[in-house]
Amino acid sequence: MRRKWLLAVLLNVLIVSSADRESAGIQITAPEKAAVVRPGTLMKLKIGIPSGLPVAMVTYTLLEGDLALEEKVERPLSTASDMAPFEAEMLLPQEAVGSYRLLAVAQVKERRGFYILFDETFFQVSPEAPLLALRAESPVRFINTIGEVQILSVRGVYGDRIVRDLTSGSAGTVYRSSNEAVVRVNGDGRAQAVGMGTAEITAQNQGKEDKIRAVVEVRDTENRPPVADAGPDQTVRQGTRVRLDAIASADPEGENPSYYWSQVRGIPVDLLEPLSLRPYFTAPVVLRPHVLRFRLIVRDKEEAESFPAYVNVTVVP
Repeated sequence: MRRKWLLAVLLNVLIVSSADRESAGIQITAPEKAAVVRPGTLMKLKIGIPSGLPVAMVTYTLLEGDLALEEKVERPLSTASDMAPFEAEMLLPQEAVGSYRLLAVAQVKERRGFYILFDETFFQVSPEAPLLALRAESPVRFINTIGEVQILSVRGVYGDRIVRDLTSGSAGTVYRSSNEAVVRVNGDGRAQAVGMGTAEITAQNQGKEDKIRAVVEVRDTENRPPVADAGPDQTVRQGTRVRLDAIASADPEGENPSYYWSQVRGIPVDLLEPLSLRPYFTAPVVLRPHVLRFRLIVRDKEEAESFPAYVNVTVVP
């Protein structure tokens, strides 16, 4: 899987008792939280480390918004430093735009091996060049079943002659359907067939817009999509087993749907049985509260699909 490269950093480290550990965690100091950074920038990466903490290495990894690791087509940008003060540099791609998160993972020496500390910060990538136009792929056709979901494709043409992906709502794009009895769309650019017919989806960003013609001509008109419910947010202690719960999800036809869980925020954990109703994982060691976010998508036997549902798990010391 694509996430193995990062999980190896996090899970193949000896994690032992916290009795001898320092009482303070690490903290990303650059880039600052909610900073606005230009694409193509050689970004400085810095981390605050408590005095005397025996850090051996810090690995920095750049991830896009709430995109799950397994959704990455290419390996995310990553760099490491094994020399104090563990600063590094990372060149942001010219095509970058929207919300990004930087994950810092520190390996800390201990008598019997290492343990890990981490921090995460979010920042915005905003081109200096103006957005000149939106270009959306059209038409979008639904041919299988009511409840079929397709991910739209919206690109932005900028004044620096670079075309950037603006499909996600984190890049500032908002969507509107002309007829939600035919097709509806969420903020992530996922369109779902609701009824037979034709509708027009409008994508807007920074005053620019484009139209997407959505055509629903499905073979199965009686099916209805399942509904995802990822359960209530949880607060748990480090080191405990945590169960996610999709029991409140439903399929209108009463069939047994399939469940697809993925992690979209926080230090990556080894989520076991991610295709089950109630997957589980072990909460990581933390020295202050940290939020892990998980996404649930439910799919029925006819391939109708729910919109995503999310749940936050706050891990505390």
